[in-house]
Amino acid sequence: MKTKFKNIILNFRDTIGALLFAFKHPEVSLWSKILIALAIGYALSPVDIIPDFIPFIGYVDDAIILPFLFYIAIKSIPQQVYDECRAQAHSSFKKSLGFIMLGLLLVVIVWACVGLCIYVLVTALLRLIKL
Repeated sequence: MKTKFKNIILNFRDTIGALLFAFKHPEVSLWSKILIALAIGYALSPVDIIPDFIPFIGYVDDAIILPFLFYIAIKSIPQQVYDECRAQAHSSFKKSLGFIMLGLLLVVIVWACVGLCIYVLVTALLRLIKL
């Protein structure tokens, strides 16, 4: 288990790609697809179970909970399907710079949308309070 957990962390790009390909694979069960969506959604979500501003404990979800979610999602997929999806992801994402830039762009867009929504809500609340 220790080496599998270490491989998930060290080969994060291929792991994410394999989970994305496994999500579309017809042999993967609905339960596994729900776990995959939960793991990837939590990884991309700006909301954490434990807020990051709490010293040390705030990063526990990023360091422990997130890899554990990926581990459970990977274990729910049949091994031969996961190996096939991992090989497909490795060949698809050989140019890591483009993949990293696309991911960075997606994160920036999501954070900008969240920031804009918060700004609009706060300004609307402040206008209501002044009335």
